[in-house]
Amino acid sequence: MSLTNQIRNSRRSSEGLPFELSLDSFEGDQKALRVEDKAVTKEYNKDVTDWAKDQQSGLRRSVSQLISEDIGLSESIKERVYFNRRGGKEAQRVGFSFLREGIHIHKGAGRGQGGVIGSSWIDRHGQKKTRAPESAGKMGSGNRQKKEWFDNVVDKRLPQLADIVGNYSATLQVNATKLYVDR
Repeated sequence: MSLTNQIRNSRRSSEGLPFELSLDSFEGDQKALRVEDKAVTKEYNKDVTDWAKDQQSGLRRSVSQLISEDIGLSESIKERVYFNRRGGKEAQRVGFSFLREGIHIHKGAGRGQGGVIGSSWIDRHGQKKTRAPESAGKMGSGNRQKKEWFDNVVDKRLPQLADIVGNYSATLQVNATKLYVDR
């Protein structure tokens, strides 16, 4: 792959951002009983998929309201529902992906205003670059303020998913530990 394509793909890639929640069962033997009723499982999967699409729409609206120069972030927001393939097709995880700029905007990072840890990237000339030492810890300051477009939308809509999961099975729980940007 040419250097130009590497740079383009690294900027546009929506893979590798693990913003997902899982629907965990604390009683494994109950799954076989749940998926036997195919009509109920199909309705549950539809409800989870609809929730994920509504969440995606809410995230896109949040970006359009909070970010004046949306170059591609709202179009890059994707939702995906992952199904368990073994023993019945049941929604198991819901994931969201978007451009890396979404994290920078959410946290208030940018050129000259990096985080404490920093990052590295390859510029258009093939040179590896790292965060400048003088920008350490300046994230969220100056002209780059936090625009929390992700976590607030998730917080508002998560109880709806908990109701969907609770109505489907009392042994399933929503695990949102990998969903938030700031937590």
